[in-house]
Amino acid sequence: MGYDTMNKKTNVKMDQVMIKKKKRNKKAVATIKAYLFLAPFLLLFATMVIYPIALGVKLSLYGQRGARMWYIGFQNFATILQDPKFWESLRIPLFLLLVQVPLMIFIATLIAFSYERLEKHGGSIFRFIYYLPYTIPGIVTGIIWSYIFSDGMSPFRPVLDLLGYSGTKILTRPHLPAILLVIILWAFTGYTAFVIYSALISIPKEFSEQAQLDGATFWQVAFKIKVPLLKGVFIPLFIFNAIGAIQVFNEPWMLKELVVLPSNYTPAMYIYNAAFAQGRFTYASAMGMILAVLTFLISFGVLRSAAKQMLTE
Repeated sequence: MGYDTMNKKTNVKMDQVMIKKKKRNKKAVATIKAYLFLAPFLLLFATMVIYPIALGVKLSLYGQRGARMWYIGFQNFATILQDPKFWESLRIPLFLLLVQVPLMIFIATLIAFSYERLEKHGGSIFRFIYYLPYTIPGIVTGIIWSYIFSDGMSPFRPVLDLLGYSGTKILTRPHLPAILLVIILWAFTGYTAFVIYSALISIPKEFSEQAQLDGATFWQVAFKIKVPLLKGVFIPLFIFNAIGAIQVFNEPWMLKELVVLPSNYTPAMYIYNAAFAQGRFTYASAMGMILAVLTFLISFGVLRSAAKQMLTE
Protein backbone atom coordinates (compact mmCIF):
# COMPACT_ATOMS: atom_id res chain seq x y z
CA MET A 1 0.00 0.00 0.00
CA GLY A 2 2.83 2.38 0.84
CA TYR A 3 4.48 1.73 -2.51
CA ASP A 4 1.19 2.35 -4.37
CA THR A 5 0.63 5.56 -2.45
CA MET A 6 4.09 6.82 -3.36
CA ASN A 7 3.49 5.95 -7.02
CA LYS A 8 0.20 7.83 -6.98
CA LYS A 9 1.83 10.91 -5.43
CA THR A 10 4.63 10.74 -7.98
CA ASN A 11 2.16 10.46 -10.83
CA VAL A 12 0.13 13.39 -9.47
CA LYS A 13 3.27 15.52 -9.27
CA MET A 14 4.27 14.54 -12.79
CA ASP A 15 0.79 15.38 -14.04
CA GLN A 16 0.99 18.77 -12.34
CA VAL A 17 4.38 19.42 -13.90
CA MET A 18 3.05 18.44 -17.33
CA ILE A 19 0.01 20.69 -16.89
CA LYS A 20 2.25 23.62 -15.90
CA LYS A 21 4.47 22.96 -18.92
CA LYS A 22 1.44 22.90 -21.22
CA LYS A 23 0.20 26.18 -19.74
CA ARG A 24 3.62 27.77 -20.20
CA ASN A 25 3.77 26.51 -23.77
CA LYS A 26 0.31 27.88 -24.47
CA LYS A 27 1.30 31.26 -23.02
CA ALA A 28 4.50 31.27 -25.08
CA VAL A 29 2.57 30.42 -28.26
CA ALA A 30 -0.01 33.11 -27.46
CA THR A 31 2.78 35.63 -26.83
CA ILE A 32 4.47 34.75 -30.13
CA LYS A 33 1.15 35.07 -31.98
CA ALA A 34 0.52 38.44 -30.34
CA TYR A 35 3.94 39.76 -31.39
CA LEU A 36 3.46 38.40 -34.91
CA PHE A 37 0.11 40.18 -35.04
CA LEU A 38 1.73 43.41 -33.81
CA ALA A 39 4.85 43.01 -35.96
CA PRO A 40 3.64 45.15 -38.93
CA PHE A 41 2.69 48.01 -36.61
CA LEU A 42 5.85 47.70 -34.50
CA LEU A 43 8.01 47.67 -37.64
CA LEU A 44 6.24 50.73 -39.03
CA PHE A 45 6.35 52.50 -35.64
CA ALA A 46 10.06 51.80 -35.23
CA THR A 47 10.81 52.93 -38.79
CA MET A 48 8.62 56.04 -38.94
CA VAL A 49 8.71 57.22 -35.29
CA ILE A 50 11.52 55.73 -33.19
CA TYR A 51 14.24 55.96 -35.84
CA PRO A 52 13.55 59.62 -36.80
CA ILE A 53 13.49 60.63 -33.13
CA ALA A 54 16.76 58.81 -32.46
CA LEU A 55 18.33 60.36 -35.56
CA GLY A 56 17.10 63.80 -34.48
CA VAL A 57 18.66 63.35 -31.04
CA LYS A 58 21.93 62.26 -32.65
CA LEU A 59 21.99 65.20 -35.10
CA SER A 60 21.28 67.68 -32.29
CA LEU A 61 24.62 66.73 -30.72
CA TYR A 62 26.63 67.66 -33.82
CA GLY A 63 27.86 70.87 -35.35
CA GLN A 64 27.55 71.43 -39.08
CA ARG A 65 29.16 73.38 -41.89
CA GLY A 66 27.85 72.28 -45.26
CA ALA A 67 28.05 68.50 -45.49
CA ARG A 68 30.70 68.33 -42.75
CA MET A 69 29.54 67.41 -39.22
CA TRP A 70 31.43 67.03 -35.95
CA TYR A 71 30.43 66.14 -32.40
CA ILE A 72 29.87 69.14 -30.09
CA GLY A 73 27.73 67.65 -27.30
CA PHE A 74 25.10 69.99 -25.90
CA GLN A 75 26.48 73.18 -27.45
CA ASN A 76 23.48 73.54 -29.80
CA PHE A 77 21.11 73.44 -26.83
CA ALA A 78 23.14 76.06 -24.98
CA THR A 79 23.01 78.31 -28.05
CA ILE A 80 19.23 77.89 -28.39
CA LEU A 81 18.68 78.84 -24.75
CA GLN A 82 20.38 82.17 -25.56
CA ASP A 83 18.68 82.57 -28.96
CA PRO A 84 16.05 85.35 -28.65
CA LYS A 85 14.49 84.43 -32.02
CA PHE A 86 13.53 80.97 -30.76
CA TRP A 87 11.82 82.30 -27.65
CA GLU A 88 10.10 85.07 -29.65
CA SER A 89 8.68 82.38 -31.92
CA LEU A 90 6.67 81.02 -28.98
CA ARG A 91 4.40 84.08 -28.82
CA ILE A 92 1.89 82.85 -31.41
CA PRO A 93 1.67 79.31 -29.91
CA LEU A 94 1.21 80.87 -26.47
CA PHE A 95 -1.59 83.06 -27.81
CA LEU A 96 -3.29 80.03 -29.41
CA LEU A 97 -2.79 77.95 -26.27
CA LEU A 98 -4.36 80.55 -23.97
CA VAL A 99 -7.11 81.80 -26.30
CA GLN A 100 -7.82 79.41 -29.17
CA VAL A 101 -7.79 76.09 -27.28
CA PRO A 102 -10.18 77.05 -24.42
CA LEU A 103 -12.41 79.02 -26.80
CA MET A 104 -12.64 76.13 -29.25
CA ILE A 105 -13.50 73.60 -26.54
CA PHE A 106 -16.19 75.95 -25.21
CA ILE A 107 -17.73 76.52 -28.65
CA ALA A 108 -17.44 72.80 -29.47
CA THR A 109 -19.27 71.98 -26.23
CA LEU A 110 -22.14 74.30 -27.18
CA ILE A 111 -22.29 72.72 -30.64
CA ALA A 112 -22.26 69.21 -29.14
CA PHE A 113 -25.23 70.06 -26.93
CA SER A 114 -26.96 71.53 -29.98
CA TYR A 115 -26.41 68.21 -31.76
CA GLU A 116 -28.13 66.49 -28.88
CA ARG A 117 -31.03 68.91 -28.89
CA LEU A 118 -31.51 68.75 -32.66
CA GLU A 119 -31.08 64.97 -32.89
CA LYS A 120 -34.67 64.53 -34.11
CA HIS A 121 -34.53 67.57 -36.38
CA GLY A 122 -31.72 66.83 -38.79
CA GLY A 123 -28.93 66.48 -36.26
CA SER A 124 -26.91 64.21 -38.56
CA ILE A 125 -26.91 66.88 -41.28
CA PHE A 126 -25.58 69.50 -38.86
CA ARG A 127 -22.88 67.09 -37.66
CA PHE A 128 -21.79 66.49 -41.25
CA ILE A 129 -21.67 70.23 -42.05
CA TYR A 130 -19.62 71.10 -38.95
CA TYR A 131 -17.30 68.11 -39.37
CA LEU A 132 -16.64 68.80 -43.07
CA PRO A 133 -13.88 71.46 -42.61
CA TYR A 134 -11.80 68.96 -40.63
CA THR A 135 -11.66 66.63 -43.63
CA ILE A 136 -9.99 69.29 -45.79
CA PRO A 137 -6.16 69.00 -45.81
CA GLY A 138 -4.30 71.80 -44.04
CA ILE A 139 -2.57 72.99 -47.23
CA VAL A 140 -5.91 73.24 -49.04
CA THR A 141 -7.34 75.12 -46.06
CA GLY A 142 -4.45 77.58 -46.28
CA ILE A 143 -5.06 78.09 -50.01
CA ILE A 144 -8.78 78.70 -49.46
CA TRP A 145 -8.20 81.29 -46.74
CA SER A 146 -5.38 82.89 -48.73
CA TYR A 147 -7.91 83.46 -51.50
CA ILE A 148 -10.47 84.84 -49.04
CA PHE A 149 -8.01 87.36 -47.59
CA SER A 150 -6.18 88.28 -50.79
CA ASP A 151 -6.51 91.93 -51.84
CA GLY A 152 -7.28 91.27 -55.49
CA MET A 153 -9.58 88.22 -55.45
CA SER A 154 -11.23 88.29 -52.02
CA PRO A 155 -15.05 88.03 -52.03
CA PHE A 156 -14.97 90.68 -49.27
CA ARG A 157 -13.31 93.23 -51.57
CA PRO A 158 -16.59 94.57 -53.11
CA VAL A 159 -18.07 94.95 -49.62
CA LEU A 160 -15.02 96.88 -48.38
CA ASP A 161 -15.08 99.08 -51.51
CA LEU A 162 -18.74 99.80 -50.91
CA LEU A 163 -17.99 100.81 -47.31
CA GLY A 164 -15.23 103.17 -48.43
CA TYR A 165 -12.20 100.96 -47.68
CA SER A 166 -11.11 100.53 -51.29
CA GLY A 167 -7.41 101.11 -50.60
CA THR A 168 -7.23 99.13 -47.37
CA LYS A 169 -5.31 95.87 -47.20
CA ILE A 170 -7.46 92.99 -45.99
CA LEU A 171 -4.64 91.07 -44.33
CA THR A 172 -1.96 92.82 -42.30
CA ARG A 173 0.57 91.40 -39.87
CA PRO A 174 -1.05 92.87 -36.70
CA HIS A 175 -4.33 91.20 -37.69
CA LEU A 176 -2.74 87.82 -38.46
CA PRO A 177 -3.14 86.27 -34.96
CA ALA A 178 -6.89 86.93 -35.12
CA ILE A 179 -6.99 85.52 -38.66
CA LEU A 180 -5.16 82.39 -37.50
CA LEU A 181 -7.66 82.08 -34.67
CA VAL A 182 -10.57 82.18 -37.14
CA ILE A 183 -8.97 79.65 -39.50
CA ILE A 184 -8.10 77.13 -36.77
CA LEU A 185 -11.53 77.45 -35.16
CA TRP A 186 -13.15 76.88 -38.55
CA ALA A 187 -11.01 73.82 -39.26
CA PHE A 188 -11.04 71.97 -35.93
CA THR A 189 -14.11 73.01 -33.91
CA GLY A 190 -16.42 70.61 -35.77
CA TYR A 191 -14.17 67.64 -35.07
CA THR A 192 -13.84 68.61 -31.40
CA ALA A 193 -17.62 68.95 -31.14
CA PHE A 194 -18.03 65.50 -32.67
CA VAL A 195 -15.73 63.95 -30.05
CA ILE A 196 -17.58 65.70 -27.22
CA TYR A 197 -20.93 64.62 -28.66
CA SER A 198 -19.72 60.99 -28.81
CA ALA A 199 -18.99 61.16 -25.08
CA LEU A 200 -22.21 63.05 -24.41
CA ILE A 201 -24.51 60.35 -25.79
CA SER A 202 -22.81 57.76 -23.54
CA ILE A 203 -24.05 59.55 -20.39
CA PRO A 204 -27.02 57.62 -18.93
CA LYS A 205 -30.33 59.39 -19.57
CA GLU A 206 -31.40 58.87 -15.96
CA PHE A 207 -29.22 61.83 -14.89
CA SER A 208 -31.00 64.31 -17.14
CA GLU A 209 -34.48 62.82 -16.80
CA GLN A 210 -34.43 63.13 -13.00
CA ALA A 211 -33.23 66.74 -13.19
CA GLN A 212 -35.89 67.63 -15.77
CA LEU A 213 -38.57 66.14 -13.51
CA ASP A 214 -37.30 68.51 -10.80
CA GLY A 215 -37.83 71.46 -13.17
CA ALA A 216 -34.33 71.95 -14.63
CA THR A 217 -34.10 73.34 -18.17
CA PHE A 218 -32.09 71.72 -20.98
CA TRP A 219 -29.12 74.08 -20.58
CA GLN A 220 -29.15 73.79 -16.78
CA VAL A 221 -28.89 70.03 -17.13
CA ALA A 222 -26.17 70.48 -19.74
CA PHE A 223 -23.86 72.75 -17.75
CA LYS A 224 -24.57 71.63 -14.18
CA ILE A 225 -24.83 67.87 -14.67
CA LYS A 226 -23.34 66.78 -17.98
CA VAL A 227 -20.35 69.12 -18.32
CA PRO A 228 -18.76 67.87 -15.05
CA LEU A 229 -19.15 64.32 -16.36
CA LEU A 230 -17.22 65.24 -19.52
CA LYS A 231 -13.96 66.15 -17.75
CA GLY A 232 -12.40 62.90 -18.91
CA VAL A 233 -12.94 64.04 -22.51
CA PHE A 234 -11.94 67.68 -22.06
CA ILE A 235 -8.48 66.81 -20.70
CA PRO A 236 -7.19 64.82 -23.73
CA LEU A 237 -8.87 67.30 -26.09
CA PHE A 238 -7.05 70.16 -24.39
CA ILE A 239 -3.73 68.29 -24.58
CA PHE A 240 -4.10 67.35 -28.26
CA ASN A 241 -5.14 70.87 -29.23
CA ALA A 242 -2.34 72.35 -27.13
CA ILE A 243 0.15 70.18 -29.04
CA GLY A 244 -1.37 71.42 -32.30
CA ALA A 245 -1.11 75.04 -31.14
CA ILE A 246 2.57 74.66 -30.23
CA GLN A 247 3.34 73.02 -33.59
CA VAL A 248 1.24 75.36 -35.78
CA PHE A 249 2.79 75.64 -39.24
CA ASN A 250 0.46 75.19 -42.25
CA GLU A 251 -1.79 78.21 -41.74
CA PRO A 252 0.88 80.92 -41.25
CA TRP A 253 3.09 79.30 -43.88
CA MET A 254 0.36 79.63 -46.53
CA LEU A 255 -0.60 83.16 -45.46
CA LYS A 256 3.00 84.38 -45.67
CA GLU A 257 2.42 84.79 -49.42
CA LEU A 258 0.01 87.64 -48.57
CA VAL A 259 1.88 89.29 -45.71
CA VAL A 260 5.60 89.47 -44.93
CA LEU A 261 6.40 87.29 -41.93
CA PRO A 262 9.71 86.79 -40.09
CA SER A 263 11.36 83.39 -40.33
CA ASN A 264 10.64 82.82 -36.64
CA TYR A 265 6.93 83.67 -36.66
CA THR A 266 6.22 80.25 -35.11
CA PRO A 267 8.66 77.63 -33.74
CA ALA A 268 7.82 75.21 -36.55
CA MET A 269 8.51 77.89 -39.18
CA TYR A 270 11.80 78.80 -37.48
CA ILE A 271 12.88 75.15 -37.41
CA TYR A 272 11.88 74.68 -41.06
CA ASN A 273 13.73 77.79 -42.21
CA ALA A 274 16.83 76.91 -40.18
CA ALA A 275 16.91 73.43 -41.73
CA PHE A 276 15.92 74.00 -45.36
CA ALA A 277 16.60 77.69 -46.02
CA GLN A 278 19.85 77.99 -44.06
CA GLY A 279 21.02 74.36 -44.13
CA ARG A 280 21.46 74.22 -40.33
CA PHE A 281 19.99 70.74 -39.88
CA THR A 282 21.73 69.96 -36.59
CA TYR A 283 20.64 73.26 -35.03
CA ALA A 284 17.09 72.69 -36.28
CA SER A 285 17.14 69.19 -34.76
CA ALA A 286 18.14 70.64 -31.40
CA MET A 287 15.31 73.18 -31.59
CA GLY A 288 12.91 70.35 -32.39
CA MET A 289 14.09 68.45 -29.30
CA ILE A 290 13.55 71.51 -27.08
CA LEU A 291 10.10 72.07 -28.59
CA ALA A 292 9.23 68.42 -27.93
CA VAL A 293 10.34 68.77 -24.29
CA LEU A 294 8.23 71.92 -23.87
CA THR A 295 5.24 70.13 -25.37
CA PHE A 296 5.76 67.19 -23.01
CA LEU A 297 6.03 69.47 -19.96
CA ILE A 298 2.79 71.27 -20.85
CA SER A 299 0.96 67.97 -21.42
CA PHE A 300 2.37 66.47 -18.22
CA GLY A 301 1.39 69.58 -16.25
CA VAL A 302 -2.19 69.44 -17.52
CA LEU A 303 -2.50 65.73 -16.76
CA ARG A 304 -1.01 66.12 -13.28
CA SER A 305 -3.26 69.03 -12.32
CA ALA A 306 -6.30 67.19 -13.68
CA ALA A 307 -5.39 64.05 -11.72
CA LYS A 308 -5.02 66.07 -8.50
CA GLN A 309 -8.38 67.71 -9.08
CA MET A 310 -10.08 64.35 -9.63
CA LEU A 311 -8.51 62.94 -6.48
CA THR A 312 -9.77 65.85 -4.37
CA GLU A 313 -13.31 65.50 -5.72
